Amino acid sequence: MRRLLFAVLFVALAWGAGLLVFISELPRPATKRPAPADGVVVFTGGDDRVTSAMALLNDGVGKRLLISGVNPNVTRQELAALWTGDPTLFDCCVDLGLEAQTTQGNASELDAWTRRNGYKSLILVTSDFHMPRALVEVRDRLPEVTVTPFAVSSGLLGPEGRPRTKADWKRIGGEYSKYLAARAKTIVT
Repeated sequence: MRRLLFAVLFVALAWGAGLLVFISELPRPATKRPAPADGVVVFTGGDDRVTSAMALLNDGVGKRLLISGVNPNVTRQELAALWTGDPTLFDCCVDLGLEAQTTQGNASELDAWTRRNGYKSLILVTSDFHMPRALVEVRDRLPEVTVTPFAVSSGLLGPEGRPRTKADWKRIGGEYSKYLAARAKTIVT
């Protein structure tokens, strides 16, 4: 019984220490325009992810934009309402991924889109706390493609880089656990 208690305590302490390292290494929200790439992709999920990705395409940073994980109830017209650029650019060069419901699904959608278009470089837009896991999933599927992260603020981290509330700690802790699972999956496969 004592060994079990010690093992549980050790795992909990290791997880907690890892969480602190994970938080300290989260990317800061991007402030500069990235170097041009073949395509821009955004994994949906709130924040300013979609509008940030749209701005990158509008600025000519990529040839096309994939909005991955779009809720099937959201129409193309609703997304077009967020577009501030030339409507013809949206019509020609914005693709909607309607299949993905998870980060793994986003990576699968992105894999098919990237291969279909023959792209060798991408800019990945997602929130700061989601970026580490998104990069693991994408780089696992597309190791030959250069992926540039473009982090958007989730609002979960305060100016000092720590979660603001207990709920923020819980959400980031959950993301950290998912990140560990994604890393373990790439090591095993």
